[in-house]
Amino acid sequence: MIAVGGDGTAHEVVNGLLRRPTARPPRVGFLQRGTGADLRRSVASPRRPEDVAAWLTSHRWRPLDAGRLSTSNVADAGIGAEIVRRAARGPGLLGGTVNFLGAAVISLLRHRNTLVRLRLDQGPVLQRRVRTIAVANGAYLGGAMRMAPQAQPDDGWFDVVTIGDISRWLGIRSLPMLYRGTHGRLSQVEFGKARRVEIESDEPIGVEADGELAGTTPAVFEIVPGALQVIDWRSSGILSSDRARVSD
Repeated sequence: MIAVGGDGTAHEVVNGLLRRPTARPPRVGFLQRGTGADLRRSVASPRRPEDVAAWLTSHRWRPLDAGRLSTSNVADAGIGAEIVRRAARGPGLLGGTVNFLGAAVISLLRHRNTLVRLRLDQGPVLQRRVRTIAVANGAYLGGAMRMAPQAQPDDGWFDVVTIGDISRWLGIRSLPMLYRGTHGRLSQVEFGKARRVEIESDEPIGVEADGELAGTTPAVFEIVPGALQVIDWRSSGILSSDRARVSD
């Protein structure tokens, strides 16, 4: 199965594959051609049309974890749902990164931080006033924001990134740090790892997964290790030769 499109397309394809009974993990390739296309930054695919045939016949496979909240890449609770809603209304000609950046700035100016209860695996229930909590399988969301720089999509863990009670103006000033993956320098940012994540709040807050609106809290995320097999373009000979040509 080859999914041709962006993160939303990948989201729908993965959901369909994982709902079908099968004796072994389904095999899938992601040919990313959509707006945000954050998954391609963690799971590479060819950019040049002439490389697609070799990619499809490479027979190089690697495991890919999935989340039980129907996400293969990143989900978050908090401001992310507002950003997704606004980015979806942006002009497609500007591209995903520009639309998400504009939506992020507007949302940061209007969003109100929310008190939540967060539990990682069997740990204690933590109370935090947050801007957002990202539950990440891959490193990127929001059109190239490197939200979870250490996340690996095949290690059997979520990387959980909590952006706490930051002000509107600090949120805007720190946006470049999100794209560089250096936001961990802020005292309001916490990183954790878990296989199960529970988020509750007295006031329901939006949840998005892979750029798709996915309801509101309470939300439970569970990792499914090795749920899929994905074509591994990074280790292919063609990708290596591409890099060699670039370095030359």
